[in-house]
This record gives sequence, structure tokens and C-alpha cells, in this order.
Amino acid sequence: MNTDALPRDLWRAATAQPSDGGWMGLHDQVMGGRSTGTAQLLTTDADRVAHLQLSGQVSLAHGGGFASFRCRLTAPQPLGGARSVVLVLRGDGGSYKCCLHRQSEADGVQWQAEVEAPPDWTTVSLPLSHFVARRRGREIHERPWQPDDVIHQIGIMAVRSEPGPFDLHLASIELA
Repeated sequence: MNTDALPRDLWRAATAQPSDGGWMGLHDQVMGGRSTGTAQLLTTDADRVAHLQLSGQVSLAHGGGFASFRCRLTAPQPLGGARSVVLVLRGDGGSYKCCLHRQSEADGVQWQAEVEAPPDWTTVSLPLSHFVARRRGREIHERPWQPDDVIHQIGIMAVRSEPGPFDLHLASIELA
């Protein structure tokens, strides 16, 4: 059996420790912005046993406009035969970015793909070919994903052109 073809958890809220699942906020405050956000593990939702809630406020003040959350994987995950990232989520109807990192450093290339967050639980598959390499918000040219690449970090960004609240719930993120 080829285990590279099976779904592999990158992160699953039901098994995450500690209470925020290991997610940290890296919002636009690093550039002087004023966006805020929190990551919280919830276990009382009627639809899911446990999931992660990412919520907060995006501000455009002082050059802001995004709230970003990142989770460093306890063990880097090889891409292998994976062709997509599969998320189980629900949200506020807004657009978010799923981010993958080949490196463990905080300031590096992020591979980003947009994902919509409808109000009902849904499963979304993002082909790896749809991820675009960016560094500090600018698209850059990088080689495509290779089977021997390793994922060190995953992230979610709320990027808005208008200020306001955001609310995203994640039950799982997997390689498939």
C-alpha cells in the first residue's frame, strides 16, 4: 500500500495541545498595523467535538490589513505524493489564505492559496499547484513543490480590503 497517497494530518484540533493548538498570531503589527486576533481551541460545538477558532479584527490603520496565524509542526511533514491540502472549516463567508512554509524560520517564503469560509462546515481541497510563493506580501518566483519537499509550518491569514471582524473555525488541515 502506498501511504503517500493517504491523507496525512498537518494539524487536527481534536489532538492539539495546548489550548490554542500551538498557533501563534503574527498580525500586521509587525509593520505598525493595528489588527488583532486570537486562536482558541473549542470543544463545545454541537457539530464538531473540537476545533480551532481564529477570530479578531482587521484594521487598515497604519498600513495594516491582515491578521495571520501560524503553527510550527512538531515534526516536519514530507510532501511525498500529496497533491492537495484539505481543510475542514466554517466561517464568516470571507476569504482567507492557507499558507505553507518549507522552512522553520519565521521570516521566509510563504506559499499561499485562497480559501472561502462559508457559514456551514465544509471540506475544501486546495491543489498544491494553486499555491503562490510570496514573501512579505509580494509574489516571488520559486521552484514548484517537489515530492521531497518538507512542510515545517502551516498558517492562515485573514486579509481584508475593508476593516472589520473575522471569524474562522478549523477542524482539520491535511495533505492528500
